[in-house]
Amino acid sequence: MEIADANPEKNRETLTDLLDQNAGSDLYLLPELWSTGYTQLLWSKLAEEDTYVNMSWMAGQARIRNQWIGGSIIAVNSDGAIVNRFLLFNRKGILACQYDKVHLFRPLQEDIYLKAGNSLSPIIDIDGVRFAPAICYDLRFPEMFRNLAMQGVDVFLVSSEWPFPREHALRVLVEARCIENQAFVALSNRIGLDGSGNNFCGGSGIFSPMGVIAEAGSMPGVVKMDIDIDELRKLRESFPCLSHRIKGVDFE
Repeated sequence: MEIADANPEKNRETLTDLLDQNAGSDLYLLPELWSTGYTQLLWSKLAEEDTYVNMSWMAGQARIRNQWIGGSIIAVNSDGAIVNRFLLFNRKGILACQYDKVHLFRPLQEDIYLKAGNSLSPIIDIDGVRFAPAICYDLRFPEMFRNLAMQGVDVFLVSSEWPFPREHALRVLVEARCIENQAFVALSNRIGLDGSGNNFCGGSGIFSPMGVIAEAGSMPGVVKMDIDIDELRKLRESFPCLSHRIKGVDFE
């Protein structure tokens, strides 16, 4: 989706239309900062005014549609600091897990305007499948994904705002996280220009250790595909590379 700068109401309307037009999935993943985009000077105000509204909207959409919904928004943490927070709501509209972005993207001054998270993302079991969230720049830190993979994560949910100049890097990093951890990655990356002239590349999709399952281009829309967890588990059984790591070389 394109994100309207600092306009949560319009962005909620855009997402409502997309969900209405693409009903029937179990889980929907929204882009990073879907409600505001990178409007750093306004984040504090928007977080104070819209954190609860955006959370209530996500919860309501999940409950009404009987679907899981996750994505990243600007939010206020318990200490009053502004964070980039991934929220995942279950079918009843209950907050199932949250994760504050740990690796802040300094070229866009996230480290100045936001408080970094300080813990590994939580793992949530959905119908016997283990999911874990991540946000955009996290993709460049393979240790985080490996730590989660060693705890049995099947699917990484990655919300993102990744621009065109680094489009190739995004695709390579997503595929690498899949292959090296023998896990799926679902990526939701925004498109369009923001007010600062950043042009975002899209390329949202579902990726597996064996290749791309489904991928979008740079147009608005929804990528939908079934994930075959049995296929993933057969791969892990037939080629258990994570068990071949060497202590002292691959881990301490």
